[in-house]
Parts: sequence; C-alpha cells; structure tokens
Amino acid sequence: MKSSNALIIQSGGSTSVINQSLAGILRESKKISSFSKIYGAIHGTDGLLKRNITDLSDISSSDISLIAATPGAALGSSRYKITGSDACDILNVLSDFQIAYLFIIGGNDSAANAEELGRLSKLNGYKLQVIHVPKTIDNDLVGTDHSPGFGSTARFISLATMGAGKDAQTMGESAPITIIEVMGRDAGWLAASSSLGKNNYQEPPHIVCVPEHITDYGDFVNQLENARREFGYAIAVVAENSRDTNGIIGSHEEVLHEDQFGHKYFEGAGYYLSKFAESQLKVRVRYEKPGTIQRSMVSCISSIDVSEAQMVGAKAVQYAVEGATEVMIAIKRDEIASEYRSSTHLTPVRDVANKVKYLPETYFDKNRLLPTEDFKTYALPLIGNPLPQFADLLG
Repeated sequence: MKSSNALIIQSGGSTSVINQSLAGILRESKKISSFSKIYGAIHGTDGLLKRNITDLSDISSSDISLIAATPGAALGSSRYKITGSDACDILNVLSDFQIAYLFIIGGNDSAANAEELGRLSKLNGYKLQVIHVPKTIDNDLVGTDHSPGFGSTARFISLATMGAGKDAQTMGESAPITIIEVMGRDAGWLAASSSLGKNNYQEPPHIVCVPEHITDYGDFVNQLENARREFGYAIAVVAENSRDTNGIIGSHEEVLHEDQFGHKYFEGAGYYLSKFAESQLKVRVRYEKPGTIQRSMVSCISSIDVSEAQMVGAKAVQYAVEGATEVMIAIKRDEIASEYRSSTHLTPVRDVANKVKYLPETYFDKNRLLPTEDFKTYALPLIGNPLPQFADLLG
C-alpha cells in the first residue's frame, strides 16, 4: 500500500474531553507529517459502513482548538457492533480510501471493535494498524490507571452532590431527602466520586449505592432516616445499575432500550429507591437524574482530564508510526512524584475488550455504604482544581 492514510472514529457515549483526544491526534499528525491524508468517519462505524467520511487533512489549527473545547463527539458517535459479516464492506471502504492507520476513540465496546477489526484485517490480508484511544466517563477500562472523561464527570458529580446537599439542608422538613442517580453501567466509580467533597459525617453524600455491592432496601431507608434525624437532611447517590438480590434494581420492569452490544437500559435504580424511600418515610424525596449533562458540562471540565485526553491522542499517533497495532493507549500514574504526574504505555486491546474494571474492595465500605479514603486518594488528583468550600450556618 503506497499511501499512509489514517482514519479516526469516535464511538460510544461522549465525554466532555473526547474531542481533546481528537485534537491530539490531528495536531500530532500535522506536527510529524506522517499521513498522506487523515479522514474522520461521521457517526463512527455507521459512517464508515455508509462511506460517510470527511477529509480532515487541511483543517486549521484554530479549528482544531475550537473542536477541542466542544462537548459531544465532533465527528458524531455510534454504538455499532462489528462482526465478521461486516468484514467485506469495511475492508472495501478502507481499501478505497487507502487507510493504513485506524484510530478508534472509545470505551469497552470500542476496544472490542478494535480487536475485531484487527482480526478481520489480518484474516483477509489487509495491512491495517488499529489503535484504541481510551475514553469513558465510567472509568471501567482495564489496563489503564483511569480513563479520559472520568475526571471531568467525577468533578461534576462531586459539585452536584455538594450543591444538592446545601439545597436539602436549606429546605429542611419541606424536602429533606434527595436521591441523585448517576451514570456507570457496570461499575461504581462515578457514584463513588460523589464523596470527593465530603470532609465529615454531616456533609453529603450520606449513602452511596454501587453495582459492585448489593443494596438492601431496609438498610438503605434506615440510613437515610438516621442521617435525616441527625443532620436535618439526607443525600443518597445511586449508580444507575445498582443491584438488589434479584439483579439490577428496576430490571423487572420493561426494558427501555437494548443496544447492539446487549446492554439493557431500564428506568433506573435511583427512581425506584426514591419511590420506595418516600413510601416508607412519608416525607418528600427529591429524585435527580442529571443524565447526559454529566458528560457534557464544560464548566466542570478537569484540567488534568484535558491534558491527558490530549496526551493519549498525540501518543496514539506516535505509537502508530512506530509500528504499534491492536493496542490501547493506557495511562500510568507516577506513584513516586509528590505532585500528580502521568505517562502512557500500551495495553493489548484483547486484554481490554469485553472486560470491566470494577471498584476495588478497598475503595468502598459496604457497611457504611460510603467510599473510603483510599478511593479519595486515588480520585481527587483526577478532578483538577480543588473543590470549593461552603459556609454552614445550619450545622
């Protein structure tokens, strides 16, 4: 293959810094002039299959900077699962555009697609280097200390919990309890991040529910009531797929949606727990679900998240021209430096695809239903600037 063209795909749920990685790829590609052309697939693998591909080769530096600061996926995303039946169509498109390098910016499912594309290209004798550039707010990618996108959403959730706590404390008996449901399909990293602004027992959250630990309805309500009686208000943060002994809370109801990867979506655990708590405690229980605001709120972007998202994009280009393929750009934390620092290394996509990094046992106290200090030590550096301090005239 004479040409060394590259193609970029954005895949899965967006993050507030996914475009920083896109910008990192584009800037580094221009800097080292390693590709004849660099293309972007519009709406991910869907766009690739439909030949909806745009030429990014001549994009200006000012436009790259604007893209970097934009939420959502600038190229558009998709949740399309690649299978062997797609091989002929995909390889024909790649061949027609003379693509030798493929960068997939995404999470767990994107790693699976990267693995499958690497397998299909080798099986069909097509020379293709596939690089997985990590992103996910869920922070559940194995093989990396953390994932770009997590730090900014963790910052948002921390601030939202602190603010909701002050609101509930202010309202007192007229609306003393708030339950916030946050994202995190299989793991509790985001729910746990609600505790990063908690400095004492009185401050929120008072309960955190994560998918890794079974939620007992009786314990949940008792701890809510205990917090309300002691502090005058109570805040619970619930991961969307928190579980009871029968599985995901609310999963007995109708499935709202199921994607091509087999992920099922329900009304949400926080909704059911809020209704249950309200029925048991006979007080008003507010139910809050930020939804996609969690991953698109630019005012809560972490400075660390920005720099690392750019870093993995730039490093993807460097590793690719050095010959790497079927790998994910992983982040390594410097455990020795007094100030937070990180670097990159490579993890095979086969070790990432279809796997989940769960919250470690040492990061969550299942008796208190709260994250531990070990979790705070891990997560606090990732959210950037220190969280604000609030006054308390009611405590």
